[in-house]
Amino acid sequence: MKNKLILSLLAAFAFGAHSESSAQALGQCTFVDVATLGDGVGVATSTGIRKVNATVITKNQRWTRDKVYVLAQNVIIPDGITVLIEPGTLIRAERNSLAQGTGTEAPVTPADPGAIVVARGGKLIAIGTADAPIIFTSIDDTNVPGGASTVPAFENKGVVANGTTILNGQRALRTGYNTISGTAGVGEYTISGGVLDTAVARGYSATWSSTADSAFKHDGLWGGIVLCGKSTVVKNHAALENARTTAISIPVLNPDTGGISSGTQRGIQFVEGMAGFPIYSYGGGDEENDDSGSLRFVSNRYGGYTIASDAELNSFSFYGVGRNTLLEFLEAINNADDDFEFWGGDVNLRYGISSFCGDDGLDTDQGFLGVVQYFVQLQNNAVGTDGTSVSGRSTSNYGDSAGEHDGPETLNTSVPYSTHTLANATIIGRGYGAASYSGGPFAGPNYRDNGGARTYNSLIMDNPHGCVLITDRVASTTDNSFATTGNSSINRFAGTRTSGGFDAANRASDLVTSDTGAATGPDGLYNNTWFFRNGYADSTAVGVNGMYATKALFDAAVSALPATTTANRFPDSHDRNGRGASANGSVNRANTAAVQAEIAKAANYNVFDQNPGVSVSPYHRLGGMDLRVTANSARNLSNSSLPSYRGLNSEATFVGAVRDNVWMRGWTLGDQLGVYSGSAIVPEVVVSANTSGNPVITFSGEANVKYVVEVSTDNKNYTKVTTVPASAGNNTFTDSARTVGGNPLFYRVIAL
Repeated sequence: MKNKLILSLLAAFAFGAHSESSAQALGQCTFVDVATLGDGVGVATSTGIRKVNATVITKNQRWTRDKVYVLAQNVIIPDGITVLIEPGTLIRAERNSLAQGTGTEAPVTPADPGAIVVARGGKLIAIGTADAPIIFTSIDDTNVPGGASTVPAFENKGVVANGTTILNGQRALRTGYNTISGTAGVGEYTISGGVLDTAVARGYSATWSSTADSAFKHDGLWGGIVLCGKSTVVKNHAALENARTTAISIPVLNPDTGGISSGTQRGIQFVEGMAGFPIYSYGGGDEENDDSGSLRFVSNRYGGYTIASDAELNSFSFYGVGRNTLLEFLEAINNADDDFEFWGGDVNLRYGISSFCGDDGLDTDQGFLGVVQYFVQLQNNAVGTDGTSVSGRSTSNYGDSAGEHDGPETLNTSVPYSTHTLANATIIGRGYGAASYSGGPFAGPNYRDNGGARTYNSLIMDNPHGCVLITDRVASTTDNSFATTGNSSINRFAGTRTSGGFDAANRASDLVTSDTGAATGPDGLYNNTWFFRNGYADSTAVGVNGMYATKALFDAAVSALPATTTANRFPDSHDRNGRGASANGSVNRANTAAVQAEIAKAANYNVFDQNPGVSVSPYHRLGGMDLRVTANSARNLSNSSLPSYRGLNSEATFVGAVRDNVWMRGWTLGDQLGVYSGSAIVPEVVVSANTSGNPVITFSGEANVKYVVEVSTDNKNYTKVTTVPASAGNNTFTDSARTVGGNPLFYRVIAL
């Protein structure tokens, strides 16, 4: 057929686990030291140029799946440079040369874990597929395609100095290895023979497996992925100042220190812990259509290195990232800090999974206005039913509250407000291990500093100290005085603005059209959200009066949960301050009665203490979880009111991130380790054209399963055409809004 209709098959859900080798004898493998692919970074000081531990890529790169790429230090993709990574490529990263936690932010001696930083104007194109995801992981992880044969023969830099053979003056060759071809190409070296040296004590297991005391144990072993864009960041603006219409303050280097000059850096956010190269490590600006690249089917494992005092890197960090950046099908697993953190910007994320974060799964800040749909957060892969650790992971990294959503740190009436949209999320807290009765707070999503969010069609469960935590920076004089406090997250949820449009910065919900009128509803909203098994743990450490004072009492009652009372939905309204304000003894600074009433009012259609039909242990998330909702009222919401702006699928009228298709099966490490049960649904798709030239999409379906048909003109950004319930066998949809000819059309069909 002579037409320009092109079918894009999303290999998405094909999903047998990758085969891997468990043998410790290694075959030949070619490694690429990424530090050799660019130049070092020099910082000007009063005594001359000082090199810092970073590499700047100097020309466009294509990283291929036939090699293993090693990040020995911070790698920067600067303005004008693109790094493209093929599906199935493995990127390994080393730890820092200093002991973890001792790094500093000093400009001329920054910490240098393996990390990848996309500077403003740079691009990272990492588009994997479900049967060939792109994997970023620790240098010693063997749970990858190829297994132990893809582990470099060199010691993890600085952690161990075993052996006598030195290559490039840096890494000691492990016992029994030899180089067989020297430098195979620029930055390449080929290793053969030998065995993995199990006698070396590296501070963690020399061999990893899929057992709980091995693969679930590690975190903080390398840095993470950082994207810096040119979209709006609300930082250091004056009260009521509009960050969208205010020029940013470009960083100025101080030649005496090698760092940035003192003074307010308005409208930008520096990357935490990376002061050593400030001209590359900040985001912010006024180009909201900015494009930092594409990440699809990326598995990011064991990151979160403590790069400086009180500064850990995240799995995925987004600083002022613009809306033309693609983020979908991303896994963060066993990261030591946050998994997905957004400072400002308006980029969207779809199909993201946060598995076992050390802190927050989703963290938003400083004017973030993006859309997140189909998002899963799982906390706690360490605690067994008896309250003890069954994985060996540090108890400090079980995760605390289920999310953190902030406005600016100071003068937080500047705009736009942090008012992102979250839809079809499944957020599962740390559960009811012993620590839940002696520490905390371990609540649901936490809002402070005038931050808010609109949440639709979601499931929030197993947060032992309550379902939501909304705080104020100042003490309310009465329990329902939310309307009088201008810089309060309480105000975002329990009041509606009369001006400023959708974002309080005079834009409509599309973030393009001007709108100075009243907001269409509160900046903080829960609608059609189910809250299940929250608030049952008593903890005197944080003043939460849960239903059960001890774990033993909870254990005895667990089969009868949810309990009939609803008194413990929310954490108590005791003195919890927002960021930057000290406690003052008031009991009316968190979850006021007005806020609780707003969330629980009938018009929001929220559901409390009812299981939507998921199968999840209340104690840990080590295996066998079925995230599909089975209750009919949760699968087919009768009052769903999902909006239709900025790529949201308003026809996803079900609770949580998974209706029928367990979309994280086959490409994630969590699936490889047996965390998930249920099946991925992979429709077979054929595209043709009818006599009128309209595309006809035929796909195999299962009865009562919903499928979304999406179209793209660039095979990058897909938009919904329709969502349809399928019948068994072949299903046909005609896209009457489009005809064959002109630009190519790419179609994909995804089961929801």
